[in-house]
Amino acid sequence: MKVKSFIRNNPHLPVRNLRQTLDYYRNTLGFDDEWTWMNKDGDIKDGGIRRDDLRLLFGEDPEFVNDINNQKHRLPLMWFVDNIDEIFSEFQNRDIEIADTLRTHPYGPREFTFIDINGYYIRIAEHAQEE
Repeated sequence: MKVKSFIRNNPHLPVRNLRQTLDYYRNTLGFDDEWTWMNKDGDIKDGGIRRDDLRLLFGEDPEFVNDINNQKHRLPLMWFVDNIDEIFSEFQNRDIEIADTLRTHPYGPREFTFIDINGYYIRIAEHAQEE
């Protein structure tokens, strides 16, 4: 018998163009294991991708993306990782534009930020190691 528990949160993020988003996450950010779903008209409007244990779900909705990610504000996402120094170095080598450099925050985690092609403000963080 399974114990009742919450496991993870995977928001279904709106994107401007699903194909371009999946290509960006695969080719630029190093994700894989991509999947897509076609509607009855044969249009691909829903899909996802993963890297290690991080899974992302996307749905094509350019108007919604423009409402939540624009010049006034951006929707922040937070990805927790292990070995943030290697990930930061990898992203620099992949020529990903870093919006906020790797640093340790007073509230604990080490973190850096980039903005993806849909305007999401993605914070990548690792909890500080206790000594």
